[in-house]
Amino acid sequence: MVDRAYLVAVTGKPMEGVDVATVKARLATLFRVPEARVEGMLAGKPVVVKKGVDEATARRYLELLREAGATARIMACAAEPAADALDDTPAAMIGLASTAIQAPELTLAPPGTDLSDRVPTPDLDVDLSGLTLAEPGATLGEPRDVPEPRIDTRHLSLIPGPKPKSEPESPDPF
Repeated sequence: MVDRAYLVAVTGKPMEGVDVATVKARLATLFRVPEARVEGMLAGKPVVVKKGVDEATARRYLELLREAGATARIMACAAEPAADALDDTPAAMIGLASTAIQAPELTLAPPGTDLSDRVPTPDLDVDLSGLTLAEPGATLGEPRDVPEPRIDTRHLSLIPGPKPKSEPESPDPF
């Protein structure tokens, strides 16, 4: 049993100045897995990569992750028995990558509960007593004379275009 155990977590963001696609490719190479398996490590949330290791091993993992361009950190955790520990190959690290850091116990709100922070709009105090409605079919407004548009097209002409190609006659199937 290790006296003091540590865990290594990827913070979910690439290092400053490093492209996300580059980090994904490097992590996939480091873990020897397809890039799709490491996408969750750069989703913006911390992901535990290795836990229950001594400080020297944790620092080695941290250095490898930083060389790949991922921001990572080391945190102290409860020690685990050495017999139950996974091997130290990077391929074994990916099994723990799907395990997120434990959040405090959360509960769900009952169905139909409004969880938004919006403030209800106040009722409008508008006086509509001076308005009336017209009968159905009534003309609203004054009709006005709209002059016919005068468009002069005498200066325009048509130029014949190329003749369409004739399609070869296909033999009659009957």
